[in-house]
Amino acid sequence: MTVVVVSNDPAFLAAFAEFSFKSHLLLVQTARLLAITRLPVHRLHTLHHLQKTLSRTNSLIAVINDNSTEFCASIYSMVPFSEPESQLLRVATWTPGKGLVLQHPTQLFPHKFAKFPHRPHILATAEQIPTQTVMEVDDPAQPGGKRVIVQGLMDNMMQLMSRRMNFTYSYVRAADRKWGARLNNGSWTGMLGLLMREEVDLALGPHAFGWSRYEWMDFSRYLSQIEYKILAARARPEVDPWSFFLPLSPLVWASVMMALLVVITIMMLLPACLPTSTQHTARRDTNMFNCVRVLLQEGNIHDISKQK
Repeated sequence: MTVVVVSNDPAFLAAFAEFSFKSHLLLVQTARLLAITRLPVHRLHTLHHLQKTLSRTNSLIAVINDNSTEFCASIYSMVPFSEPESQLLRVATWTPGKGLVLQHPTQLFPHKFAKFPHRPHILATAEQIPTQTVMEVDDPAQPGGKRVIVQGLMDNMMQLMSRRMNFTYSYVRAADRKWGARLNNGSWTGMLGLLMREEVDLALGPHAFGWSRYEWMDFSRYLSQIEYKILAARARPEVDPWSFFLPLSPLVWASVMMALLVVITIMMLLPACLPTSTQHTARRDTNMFNCVRVLLQEGNIHDISKQK
């Protein structure tokens, strides 16, 4: 989406810039804004809302000069996180004879968020969580005599981004040491209050996504994924002296008893089928006892007597 605004009214440009910024109209990277005006450059420095929009969005402003002998237009951009009194960066000029001429090596709508040329200093805020440590150490050079140190995943990401995007940063903490909640009057407490009042540039998460927050703050992409689970203590093991019966269902017990009866019957009938010369005289009760003894895995009583 490309939005073109043409106006010479400073109040209208400032109001449109404030509306577009608060309504997230231009905060998408693919959205572009081109403002065309005859206001001189020094007048633009007094429009703070316009400068904020130019610096934090993919925006350009074309200043038309038709007072000279040749009609021309200078196209400017503003570097992110630059001071309000900073000069606008001219990225191109346009004349009827030469057309659009880009200033080398800059391109129209430059990727100004890839790497900052002037190495700005960014203020960030963070609070204590189980995976992140926030400490304060004495440092007379810092405001309040305290320097905030953050250790954890989010600070690792800040270190990587500062090297890649060419900026320095420091941390501040909210006076109430809270993450932030919305009050009845519409203001916010904690870290989100610092961010809403523009006392800091970034607030390190994790932050819950909500419409009341999305109305005025921007969320980055997901940096990590955390799975929340409910844990419960396991029951202590209890020794059951009859636990050896548990694997045996009634059907198994019935099958074992049937097999025992079949074996006893065979042992009772088998000697009668053998020749008389090979028959071994044995008592029937002894054969029955041996079958039960084998089932229960007990030793022979005669062997036990001999061992004694």
